[in-house]
Amino acid sequence: MPGRHARARATALPLALATLLTPTVTACGGTTTVNQSKVPEQRVDPALRALLPRDIRDKGSITSAVGNDYPPLSLLDIDNKTVIGAEPDLIHAVGQILGVRVRLVQTNFDSIIGGVRSRRYDVAIQAMLDKKERQSQVTFVDYMKTSSSILASGKAAGNIHSLTSLCGSQVAVEQGTSQVDDVAAQAEKCAANGKPELEKLVFPDSVGCFQALSTGRADAFVGGTPTVVYQAEMSHGRFRTAGEPYRFLPYGILINKEEPTLVRAVRGALQKLIDNGTYAKILKQWNIRSGALKSATVNGGTA
Repeated sequence: MPGRHARARATALPLALATLLTPTVTACGGTTTVNQSKVPEQRVDPALRALLPRDIRDKGSITSAVGNDYPPLSLLDIDNKTVIGAEPDLIHAVGQILGVRVRLVQTNFDSIIGGVRSRRYDVAIQAMLDKKERQSQVTFVDYMKTSSSILASGKAAGNIHSLTSLCGSQVAVEQGTSQVDDVAAQAEKCAANGKPELEKLVFPDSVGCFQALSTGRADAFVGGTPTVVYQAEMSHGRFRTAGEPYRFLPYGILINKEEPTLVRAVRGALQKLIDNGTYAKILKQWNIRSGALKSATVNGGTA
């Protein structure tokens, strides 16, 4: 991660959303616009580097798909170009241990599995749940435990206790996520039970979801707990988490199933970050320590 310690950084929301919620924020919820990286440089592990596929070693870099709209996991810096967040910090540190540069490629969430399978990306880290049904397509190296939650306006949040409470609401979800299926299933239950219609609003990215919530087009947003909690904190009371989190599964780094040694290399590098304390520092910096894993697992999702 050459130069990352010297680069000034800010944990601002993407510009399209920042004007709706808050102009600039830090990872832990302050108002300072610039925050120096606290991720320590990592030493190369020759044994783990030797596990990398020859083409990656030869070019000296690894290509990782990443998001840019799911704070605090990924978001745009104040230049509106550079991706920062817990996920870029983690994958850059993994790359350092493996002795390669990490080239981040910003892409839509629903295209990352196909991109990894087609080898457009060597890996991907983009708040994707390690689910059994996805393990048949890619291999996951798990880096964080998480869940799903509901975000709603401050007034409405008190009346929402679970997905069941969303009958009669317009609910925003990001395309390709598990929450799309959750909301669709709940909409069917609402109809079957004679409850008011639940309208599912699917957006290509989470910025669209939050804009819909901010403008009143949507009554609620269902997404990953880390970003739901983050947006609630950054909204200064306009939005609140509603009900209790549900479906606890890990987020995982996606790797092509035909690259077992790359899986071993990435898992080993992540485990070194856990063992040497860097992993804990990254999660603390982005205020997501509750998601910490004790060990880096492979395909640890059980549902």
